Amino acid sequence: MIESDVPTTGAPPDVTDPLLGRVLNERFRILETLGAGGMGRVYKAVQFPLERLVALKVLNPQYSDGKDPGFQKRFFLEASVTARLRHPNTVTVIDYGKTDDGIFYIAMEYLEGLTLSQLLTQEGPLPWNRALNITQQVARSLREAHKVGLIHRDLKPANIMVLNQETDHDVVKVLDFGLVKSIQGDADPVPKDASLTQTGIILGSPQYMAPEQARNVSDPRSDIYSLGVVLYQMLMGRPPFLAAQSIDVIVKHINEPPPAFGSLWPEHTVTAEVEAVVMKCLAKRAEDRFQSMEDVMNAMRRAAAASGVSGVFSSPRTAVGSGPISGPHTGPHAMPGSGPSTMALDISVEEPEKKSQKGLMVALFGGAVLLGIAGALVVALRPATPEPTAPTPIEAAAVAPNPAPTPTPTPPPARDDLAPIPDPVRFLITTEPSGAQVEYEGKLVGETPVNIEVPSDALGHASAQLTFSLDGYQRIIVQAEGTGTEIRFNQKLTKTKKASTRPAKGAGSSAYKDDPYQ
Repeated sequence: MIESDVPTTGAPPDVTDPLLGRVLNERFRILETLGAGGMGRVYKAVQFPLERLVALKVLNPQYSDGKDPGFQKRFFLEASVTARLRHPNTVTVIDYGKTDDGIFYIAMEYLEGLTLSQLLTQEGPLPWNRALNITQQVARSLREAHKVGLIHRDLKPANIMVLNQETDHDVVKVLDFGLVKSIQGDADPVPKDASLTQTGIILGSPQYMAPEQARNVSDPRSDIYSLGVVLYQMLMGRPPFLAAQSIDVIVKHINEPPPAFGSLWPEHTVTAEVEAVVMKCLAKRAEDRFQSMEDVMNAMRRAAAASGVSGVFSSPRTAVGSGPISGPHTGPHAMPGSGPSTMALDISVEEPEKKSQKGLMVALFGGAVLLGIAGALVVALRPATPEPTAPTPIEAAAVAPNPAPTPTPTPPPARDDLAPIPDPVRFLITTEPSGAQVEYEGKLVGETPVNIEVPSDALGHASAQLTFSLDGYQRIIVQAEGTGTEIRFNQKLTKTKKASTRPAKGAGSSAYKDDPYQ
């Protein structure tokens, strides 16, 4: 399945959905619902006349009726800019359009796999070689986007699909360019004013956004920061910064250094070179980070080489019969299925040119003669009572050609702060009439319309007890719940016998919102 800015929550088919079974523009027959969110729904559909499966994203009718042309603009912005990207690690947009009755849709390739978020929930921290394999594929996708003048701005595990295609493992697809922004000049086909920036709204996901995004400032180095957060989570099993409130997470991104790996997991076996790459991606100032995705990929290549691993990212098909294809699993967990991707990766080390077979035989013969002479001299010149001396590394290698394997590192302790944290669910709360005060967990969170974030369980389900009060209306306590990344909840208030004359206040929503495009 495919996950974009409308989350694929695995929602059961809605028998009341009028789009089920419908054919849009004589091309796409809708089969079933894959997921739903605030912006719209994603359906599994079949494309005619090719008879191929596609993922069809359909805009909610409330955004299609012309009341908010900005949403329509952003909807087609995502389609048009993603369609310009051709890299195999980027989700492919097949078609987009509008029906005669005003239904907006985007058709994308249908993907079967797990999001990186789901993969980490299932498997926990990944071996560092596997994490670098996934990271460099994401970097390749974003490198192309940056070259054509686009930045993603919402990179996170939920927007990265990890596929297994036959013998190809960990094939990565980057999704959700819904918050994409153009960094080209005025001549660029995507105008700068279409970048989704809105006054007073912070764009991005708090756990993964660069410090400058809190000021609605971003450039390609902001994607590098987010990529560093994702890599940190793959290696440690959690993002560098956690807090109950989104604003607190943002403050940590701005002010606090990311925790060293050893402070979270003392027994980790991530190499110092790999950790250094992560920390440079997470520099607070953009000028202190890597300056391009190419720089990030080169640094990962050097880190792998410095760790003595040269074939770890090679294709399994080119290593049949040559022993382990991924080198030593030095990451936190050496799990089955954690081998490298079969895609052409950039983190290999050049091998010296092979000599001819004849030259090799001569060299072997000469080496044998020299070893025989050296052995005779050692026997002749060895003292009767030699003092014990520590063998040199070369001697040690000769004496012990098969050293004992490195013990498997102890997995991190089962502590709450190391467990993967499910993404919070955002409740978009409205009332009729608006202006009602909302209390959550005994605290006043604002007046409707208001947004709050509620912790979710492993299945993405969240519930919140809300109290509504407004002069002239009955005070009411309700239980709001749902599944997904964003849930809209509307409560109708009942007037009291004697209504208050105080006018309802205007919409005083929070200044923070994860993604106004959802």
